[in-house]
Amino acid sequence: GGELGSLLPENGAVLVVGLGNQSVTPDALGPRAAGLVLATRHIEGEFARSTGLDKLRPAAVFVPGVLGQTGVESSEMVKGICNIVKPAVVIVIDALAARSVDRLGCTFQFCNTGIAPGSGVGNNRMALNQDTLGVPVIGLGVPTVVDARTVAMELTGREDAGNAVTPRGAEMMVTPREIDLIIRRASQLVAMTINAALQPDYSPLSLMSAAG
Repeated sequence: GGELGSLLPENGAVLVVGLGNQSVTPDALGPRAAGLVLATRHIEGEFARSTGLDKLRPAAVFVPGVLGQTGVESSEMVKGICNIVKPAVVIVIDALAARSVDRLGCTFQFCNTGIAPGSGVGNNRMALNQDTLGVPVIGLGVPTVVDARTVAMELTGREDAGNAVTPRGAEMMVTPREIDLIIRRASQLVAMTINAALQPDYSPLSLMSAAG
């Protein structure tokens, strides 16, 4: 959580958003990781003091679903939640498309410029960034798919091999056989990183127990 913590403002509430479709395994990273992040915005006052949780940073967690299920852009819903929570920063978790087979499920990427849902698979949606939400946005994710052209070129070592999968395979995305395990472990790692960055006064073990 050290590098992520360096991107966070020192004070203020944090909104954690899990993007993606929980029913589609390669796209389930956001919702599953968000479900393991400790929501603390409601823990306050005498209860917080009596339970030793008075040093918790306020954090809210939101999973907006996908446009095909809700009919509402994720960025529109997140903006509405921001108006209620008034976070100092938003952390957005999403599954990513890799540019190399070697990066599938093996890299942990984050940036402070926000995230554009679906852009890696040609399904561009409205971006979640400081311009659209009005607060700083940290994007965080793990690559879970790669396009078929890239796979063909890397396996053969030939630049023109990608032409073999077009036109039928031009939009095809490939994911590892062990994607269930990758998503489960990546979700735990992402959530643990966020919990540690938001709550540095508490041990990772206690945070994991609290988050379930």
